[in-house]
Amino acid sequence: MSIAWHYMKDGAQTGPASADEIKALIASGVIKGDTLVWREGLPSWVAISTQADFSGVIPPAAPPPPPAPLGEAADIEQNKVFAVLSYLPPLLFLVALLAARQSKFAMYHCNQGIVLTLAAIAAGIANMILDHILIFIPFLGWLLMMILNLGIFVGVVALVVIGIINAANGACKPLPVIGNRFTLVK
Repeated sequence: MSIAWHYMKDGAQTGPASADEIKALIASGVIKGDTLVWREGLPSWVAISTQADFSGVIPPAAPPPPPAPLGEAADIEQNKVFAVLSYLPPLLFLVALLAARQSKFAMYHCNQGIVLTLAAIAAGIANMILDHILIFIPFLGWLLMMILNLGIFVGVVALVVIGIINAANGACKPLPVIGNRFTLVK
């Protein structure tokens, strides 16, 4: 005597059907590996892929499709935090570089943050060299050193603020003076 199988289709119990009928339904694609089945002797409904009677008959599940690329608006909205972090010292652009590598928006601002950091370091080194020269000029040297130090500090802070505002507003605007001169990450 053939075992009578029941299966779920569109939320409704269907059957009884023989094992051969079930195999034909599998072959036609009506029944898939996650379809629930039941027969006498089973305590509850189970996925057909768990039943030895149908092993080898059920085709392997197709791998899930790759994630769709984010639209520009979705990319911006999802990655604003990483874009903003790219401008905060010291080296927070690494967070964006590691966590949002797939985002064009975050990578644009990460690049701007890296260029700004390198420019600030270069300005600091140049400032130290000039300080060592200006220190030998009485009074005027000290005044020029203070003006130079303050100018570099204000300039860097201004560029950081501009970058953060651009990132928070979802804009990909280059920073004044140093923006779009170098592309270090894509």
